[in-house]
Amino acid sequence: MYLCMYMAFAFWRVYYNVFLKDFGFPGAQIGTINALIQATFFFFVAFWGAVADRRGIRPTLRFVAIGAAISMFFLRDVQTFALLLFYIPLLTVFYNPIGPLTDAMATQYAHSEKKHSFGGFRLWGSMGWAIASIGGGFLFDVISLEYIFAISAAFFLLSTIFLSTRRKKQTFRPHFERLGFKEIAANKPLVLLSILVVFYGIVCAPVHSYINLYFTELDSGNDTVGFAYAIMATSELPLFILGNRLLKKWGAHWVIYIAIFTMFIRFILYGLFPFPAVGLAVGIMQGVTLPFFLVGIVDYLHKLLPGRHATGQSLVWGLFIGVGQTSGNLIIGSMLDRAGMVGVMKIFVPVAFLCLLYGIWYFNRNARVKGT
Repeated sequence: MYLCMYMAFAFWRVYYNVFLKDFGFPGAQIGTINALIQATFFFFVAFWGAVADRRGIRPTLRFVAIGAAISMFFLRDVQTFALLLFYIPLLTVFYNPIGPLTDAMATQYAHSEKKHSFGGFRLWGSMGWAIASIGGGFLFDVISLEYIFAISAAFFLLSTIFLSTRRKKQTFRPHFERLGFKEIAANKPLVLLSILVVFYGIVCAPVHSYINLYFTELDSGNDTVGFAYAIMATSELPLFILGNRLLKKWGAHWVIYIAIFTMFIRFILYGLFPFPAVGLAVGIMQGVTLPFFLVGIVDYLHKLLPGRHATGQSLVWGLFIGVGQTSGNLIIGSMLDRAGMVGVMKIFVPVAFLCLLYGIWYFNRNARVKGT
């Protein structure tokens, strides 16, 4: 199921920006569309998480996967910016909760079947993303990119078959607890940490949402784009393990510093050496820039919100994707046509450095938090 779900994700997300660019959408509109995809993340994940608490993860996940498949299939026919402004939020009602609910179900199953682990399930997700990225790269050099929607929809539907093959288990609840604004505002270290998460979400936007356009700007084909995403995906999981080990040895703040500094170096390399081979090699750094940051920030957040792990993780993803990457997409879209993606990478060098300085200031200021 993990394999199919992540293949569905990849067939669409890896190539959608390329499709929009080939279709004639300007950079500002591409940025707005990408922002819309992520802007609703926090709200719909919380909503469907509450439904899963009451109805169970498996039937909820099956329902949203079917909804995502149907809305994805018809996205092909939505070809004007005005219509996409309406249709993309409708799609994300079903699309955005799939990842968190899939992770929650994997956690449930690993909890009840001790011979399995969440990391083992997540590995299948990385494999699915890599297979679809590489396979799509070769496939879409032969057939039209318009098929990304039908293929993605097909894999979403295929995943629902696996959601019907095992008996329902209720040994674990995702428990997406709401965290009120007043509670966040009253906790100053949490407010300042939230700023860091949003800041880094903005910093990561060029790499997470626009690396496909970076390679097409370098006159690379879809096969190179696919390889780029595959390298990034496969580098993440093993370095999650390394990040956890460094976390125990050095503390959350050092793991986070390494992540942000590595992103700073990535932007330098992308901007100063705009060659496809260099870009592909630099993609390996994805295994540091995302996993290290998430490992460190979630651990630190759990010290600020002890005993509320699900709430903390929901807050991280809501801020990082729903606020940070949404803002980053809008910023990049506004400069894309003028600066190009190579120019964007250069512009984000000082932005990443400022994020690192803010992180150092924050953790020095809050060194009293136990265990950091």
